[in-house]
Amino acid sequence: MRHPLRSLLIGLTLTFASLAAALLLLEGLTRLLHLAAPAEPTGNFWRTDPETGWSLQPGATGRWFNPLGEYDVDVTINSQGLRDVERADYHKPEGVYRILLLGDSYVEGLRVPLEQTFGKSLERALNANAPAGLRYEVINAGVSGWGADQELLWLRAEGAKYQPDLVLLSFFPGNDFQNVSEALEVANMGRVQKPFFVADDAGGLTTHYYPFDPAAAPQPDRPAPPDEPTGDAADRLAGLRAWLTDHSTLYRFTANVLDEAAPDLALSLARWGAIDAPLARANAAMGPDYVPVAYGIYHQPLAAEWTEAIALAGDLVQTMQDEATGMGSRLAVVSVPAPEQVYPERWQRIMQRYTPMQTSQWDLEQPSRAAAQVAQQAGVPFFDLLPIFQKAAAASSEPLHLRVDGHWTAAGELLAGEATAEFLRAGGLLSSQE
Repeated sequence: MRHPLRSLLIGLTLTFASLAAALLLLEGLTRLLHLAAPAEPTGNFWRTDPETGWSLQPGATGRWFNPLGEYDVDVTINSQGLRDVERADYHKPEGVYRILLLGDSYVEGLRVPLEQTFGKSLERALNANAPAGLRYEVINAGVSGWGADQELLWLRAEGAKYQPDLVLLSFFPGNDFQNVSEALEVANMGRVQKPFFVADDAGGLTTHYYPFDPAAAPQPDRPAPPDEPTGDAADRLAGLRAWLTDHSTLYRFTANVLDEAAPDLALSLARWGAIDAPLARANAAMGPDYVPVAYGIYHQPLAAEWTEAIALAGDLVQTMQDEATGMGSRLAVVSVPAPEQVYPERWQRIMQRYTPMQTSQWDLEQPSRAAAQVAQQAGVPFFDLLPIFQKAAAASSEPLHLRVDGHWTAAGELLAGEATAEFLRAGGLLSSQE
């Protein structure tokens, strides 16, 4: 007759062995399917810049990926501080029609390889139908977080050296109006990080905090973050958490999924020290009444600071138009849609996540209309990608925006490039040789 204790030990051993085998299998599957990002940190491609607040670091290299593994891209910044091919100098060769593409992270395109970016897709589409003896070249001058104010400053200091035939401003209404407003941008970021333009009494524009010095810029008072509960258990788990983060893809995948999909559980586990849960911690710190500043551009009616931001953006586009004319170039504006404008279900998730928004009225096409108004007032050709993206999203299940990150997939980059090429052709904005 088998001893009860021995039977218990055998049963426990088999249970633990089965559990270990299951975990090893899941670990292998998560690695095989690349369900989580690598353990090492992403590359650091930016530097402080007195001209624009920040810019890309010339010669920087590294990998760019997010915790959920939606993308994992090798990135190189060229010697001129652009995410573009290497050039020996600024000289424009004979037979080249050069387009200087200004913008933010949508133009910078770190979520896809360089050859799949908006700028390179546009360049290929133009050259596919270029007349004999003419080549189109698109200079990728996008930098994450930049607004039209920084793009104007860079155009004056650096962009003019490229001798562009066309300056193409990629305008993202989802946050570009916010970016140029000191009040809105500081409310969103919590500090002053760059120069700002302001309208003066003579109807012109003057700069604040220019050239930018982080040590000299006045900073708003910020409340201290709430203390996080700690204890012996959290301390004991810190070493194990660090080891699992470095060695287990399954652990990183599970922690990231919980952080996004189950914030209450993730926050509890974070307080015990089992996971980090940065999203859950950030949401908890914001409080139940928090609404992201950027969504104010959709609000009906617009608050006064938003109408002022739109007016300021108009002044900046007009000034950029004058700068382009002065360098023998032209300016055109292309408006980039936000994912919640393209996919209605994403806006529904936003409304569910930020419950105070449910008592207000919102207009998702309002930012695009404001961008069109800004371009029209400056007399600048304008192209809105929103209806094209909406039509493509309705006709195909292939995503145009990353589910969590929100930026373009390779399909979105390609659609933007090809549609913009057709706009430039149809609008007579290319060389007269075509």
